[in-house]
Amino acid sequence: MAGFGPYVVSGIRTEQVVVYGGLLLALPFGGIFRGLGPRHLLVALIWTFFAFYVVLDSIGVTVSGDFFPGSLQAGVDNYVYPAAVLFMVGRWLAAGYTRQAALDRFCQIFVPMMMFNGVIAVLGLFADLSPVLSAFWGGVALDGQSVAVLAANNGRLSGIFNQPVEAGVAYSLALFAAVHLFARPERGRDRPVVLALAVLPILVGGLLCVSKIFLLCGLPLALWQAARLGRPLRRLSTVGGGLALGGVLGGELGLARWNGSWMLRMLIPGAGSNGLFAQYTADRFRPLGASARAWNFVLDTRPWLGYGAGGLAVPYDSAWAEAMVAGGLLGVALLAGVLLLVAVTWWRTRARREPAEQRFATCVTVLCLASTLGLPVLTANRVALFLWILLALLLFADDGVPSRILIGPGRPFAPAATLSGDRRHAGDRRSPAPMPRPREDRPTTRTGQGSVLQA
Repeated sequence: MAGFGPYVVSGIRTEQVVVYGGLLLALPFGGIFRGLGPRHLLVALIWTFFAFYVVLDSIGVTVSGDFFPGSLQAGVDNYVYPAAVLFMVGRWLAAGYTRQAALDRFCQIFVPMMMFNGVIAVLGLFADLSPVLSAFWGGVALDGQSVAVLAANNGRLSGIFNQPVEAGVAYSLALFAAVHLFARPERGRDRPVVLALAVLPILVGGLLCVSKIFLLCGLPLALWQAARLGRPLRRLSTVGGGLALGGVLGGELGLARWNGSWMLRMLIPGAGSNGLFAQYTADRFRPLGASARAWNFVLDTRPWLGYGAGGLAVPYDSAWAEAMVAGGLLGVALLAGVLLLVAVTWWRTRARREPAEQRFATCVTVLCLASTLGLPVLTANRVALFLWILLALLLFADDGVPSRILIGPGRPFAPAATLSGDRRHAGDRRSPAPMPRPREDRPTTRTGQGSVLQA
């Protein structure tokens, strides 16, 4: 829930206080490496090296020419924070949570919070919520206004998220998590009505923020995820009926007068005049764009090392542009290595996961890789927290049995339900069937009455 908190003071969010503070408190009680399996430890160490590299690269660097230096504090946090999140997940597992129990608990909190954010976005159609939401936005654009305020002027309502693209990634992850919670026939959780009720505010929120990542990537992936599990026709028809009812209610409430509908129409193929690629990327990769100019500037001045964590005062339209500015070609290589590790780990672990977790992990992996083209998704505020937690629990964490297993705060659970090969979920409290009593190997004789007597 800390990921949905406001800024405590300027430049410091609630989630930062919780994550960094929690790790500092964990140091006297076993350090930060407990609970990390081999894959988990590997990705944590690689990203930690990436963070130290860009931080040390910032020392003594001066920016000249057509660009100004960026914020060093924000840049350092962007790279240190993912490593802290990975170590934090390890502390959850060391405290006694199994990987599956921690994943379910995270989804049970994350989905309702994103549903509430969708409701906030709907309320923004009828009232100006910026005086309240400004405590959550924090960041400012080049003209001094918050990015969320500028987006709201175009009808893009993102709730507590500062940028619509960040909200789109979060809504996509929430759709995947909702399907994971309420569409799992193998665990008795095929609840299409509950799924429809959970999905409705998330879908509405995703539409109101007009995020191409959500509409073109997250939503199709969620439909594929739901259709491949159990009774897809019953589930999809129920969700579709709920969406139709939501559309009727939206028309009655005045959503037809929403001033951002023109942006949805611009996503129709052929609506743009510069081709589909330029249309669906907002032409951000044009040669004279901010990211392209920053990329070329780094290539001309510091091609191998870049300008460190502070970077340049330009909007980063992709994770690759941010890696180039912060770390040069070495930074791009490190980012490529991390993404390759994500893809390889997904491929190697998919056979060891249940079908529902396979689909969940596939959706999160594809979204992570695709989102790097339009957003520094691994370092973005708030959404990076959600993404790294899911990557850690779906791909990198081990399925080991800790010595003290928890399914909730202070609720112990017998280790038998989490042994390898046991298909029961962590909430099943049934005792295992008793072992049959071994028969004594002694000769017997049968009487005429049919009874058995020992010889």
